[in-house]
Amino acid sequence: MAHLTDGLMTPANWTMPDSIHLMQQRVYPVARPVSASDGSSGARHFTIALILAGLAWLAMGLQELLLFVRPTPYGQAYVTSILRYFPFALYYNVLGVLLVSAPALLLWVVCYHRSVRQDFARMVHRTQLIVLLLTAALDHVDNEVMRFMGIHLTRSLLLTYFRVDAWSNDMMRSFTGDHGGPGTPFLILMCIPAILWIAGDRAIRIRLGLVPMRSRFTAATLVIAPLWLLLYQYQHHPMGQNRKLRVRPEVLTLYAEYQKDLASGARPHDLERLTQAYQQHWFEQSQDSNWVFADPDRPLLRVPTTPAPLTEGGPWNVIYIQLETFRGWNTGYLRPDQTRSFTPFLDQLAHDSLSAYWPRHLSMGPPTVSGFVSGLCSVKPHSFYNITSTFTYTGLDCLPQVLRRHGYSAEYFTAFDPDWDGETVWLQRWFDGFHRTQGGGDRALFRQAAARIRELGREPRPFMAAIASASNHYPFHSPEDRFVNGPAERPAQAIEYTMEYTDDVLREFVDSLQQEPWFAHTLIVITGDHGYNLGEHGPAGQINGYRESVWVPLLIHGGHPRLPPGEHPAIATLLDVAPTLADLAGIRDPNPWMGSSLLSRSPSATFVLSRESALLGEQGRFSMVLNPASGRPEIYDAVNDPLQRTDISATHKELADSLHRRAEDERRFVDYLLEANRVWPDSGGRADPAQPGKSGGDQPGSVLSTFTRQGKDSVNP
Repeated sequence: MAHLTDGLMTPANWTMPDSIHLMQQRVYPVARPVSASDGSSGARHFTIALILAGLAWLAMGLQELLLFVRPTPYGQAYVTSILRYFPFALYYNVLGVLLVSAPALLLWVVCYHRSVRQDFARMVHRTQLIVLLLTAALDHVDNEVMRFMGIHLTRSLLLTYFRVDAWSNDMMRSFTGDHGGPGTPFLILMCIPAILWIAGDRAIRIRLGLVPMRSRFTAATLVIAPLWLLLYQYQHHPMGQNRKLRVRPEVLTLYAEYQKDLASGARPHDLERLTQAYQQHWFEQSQDSNWVFADPDRPLLRVPTTPAPLTEGGPWNVIYIQLETFRGWNTGYLRPDQTRSFTPFLDQLAHDSLSAYWPRHLSMGPPTVSGFVSGLCSVKPHSFYNITSTFTYTGLDCLPQVLRRHGYSAEYFTAFDPDWDGETVWLQRWFDGFHRTQGGGDRALFRQAAARIRELGREPRPFMAAIASASNHYPFHSPEDRFVNGPAERPAQAIEYTMEYTDDVLREFVDSLQQEPWFAHTLIVITGDHGYNLGEHGPAGQINGYRESVWVPLLIHGGHPRLPPGEHPAIATLLDVAPTLADLAGIRDPNPWMGSSLLSRSPSATFVLSRESALLGEQGRFSMVLNPASGRPEIYDAVNDPLQRTDISATHKELADSLHRRAEDERRFVDYLLEANRVWPDSGGRADPAQPGKSGGDQPGSVLSTFTRQGKDSVNP
């Protein structure tokens, strides 16, 4: 029988056909180990995933370049210094791309030395490519929202825009009149994602001559180490918090918002009670009953029932000076207990017969943008967000706008980059022009401002010039060594020398203008944007409401017949600056200002503020501060203990609790009005370059005609 089995396949001589091997490979796609050079291995697909991530990063980088080189829709440069922002945008885009690519990259690390089915691999690659494409497209849309509005695209922004009528009426005109190229945003949105898709699809379909890394550990390290480093850098060492917030990719903006409250614009359940309490308190402290609150939808908006008093000699010029971190704690004329003053010029000016000053004047605390908005617009800051970068859709009516409606010119001077805190979009609305001095410290800034102010003084129109100093900034290094006359290792010591330097700059500035023919008809207003905690109460740098953080000078100099010279003990805040200057200018228009004129201020005025971890109140002779460490309100005698050294809350518990409750009520009230665009009817009208001094939705008389109709909803005392 042996010859019968010679042609049969027995276990000894049986070999499997090649087709069976192929079937086994299809049925068991990841069953066998393969070398890293195998075309279907996880190692090769890991390399393709890296290529896709790199293509997306290049696409986003091109979008960033097109963002920074184009002007804003209104014709100004997007940022004043591209190199301060563009490299960091590229840096943070690496983090954004790695975050959305991490699932695919880690999958290929797991399958690194295994064979992978081609249809499964293509599905993963295409999913990664789609996610990257969406990431790039969203980032471009976010860039354009930032370019048009100075704000990031967020879910809460969209919800707020749909929840309240915040869309600007001239949005389409902005698109069609875009100085960066009408339709360019849409062209970029179509072209760059399309290029990314074509390039990514080609990388997926075509087998390039790739040489994958042999080690799975090396591949994993290539993903995890940079991702961890970038995340750590982003969270703890962000290379400038405000710069990070401006250039971070949209995927990180959405993640950051996910961690925050999404109830922006939600109406408080007790809004009517909050409104009534606010309006009643305003009348109590202003001692001016000739107003009505006529708009139920905008509880801050009040309309005068009497005309403004006549101003002798015509309109007065205004020079408004906001000093960086100029603490009342270190101001000589506010601290008679000190043996040496570091502000000799301010001391002399305060005691001049043509000057008035308020020793209990308070700011809104850090950061600078809080003082910037509160001083010019008389509105409290949001409890968490900066108005300048978050609520660009919210209408405000600010002093330079009001003065321009009455025939003034208005210009702004600063040594800071206005893009840093999102101020540019607001400066474009409020002023006829703004100027930035780079280098040279405060002295160069004030010399440039003085030269331009002399030119403004020769023009027929009255003017407002606003100047924001910069040199007295943490960690307080004096630009001129001659003012450093002692130890300067600690900021609490160094601030004395930088304040002395800026005080000398002010002396030179005022002296250079005194001989101008218009100087005698000019008001000079000097105040501070905020104080700073240098360890007087709790850890240095901690946000709190103690005097070192909020107490700043307020001095008005000029021979105005209605300006009462000398010291005024009433409580005053930055909210009162705009109403006081409007009063001195003889302007009495409808406005949403939370402050009131200091010319008629009640001696028993009250002020409360709640922002982040700072909560404070002032009433009569007492001050209340919430201790951030204990969470307990403390009471101090503001007259005899201005530095708040002895807590007397044990005998004034009812006052402490009352001010605490009122501060929290006003926090909820103001937050809602800012979030829901319920401050002023103009939703961010832009200045019309063809008509200096006018802006869309903000024409003289338009608000007056709308709100002088006193119906059943009007509120008066």
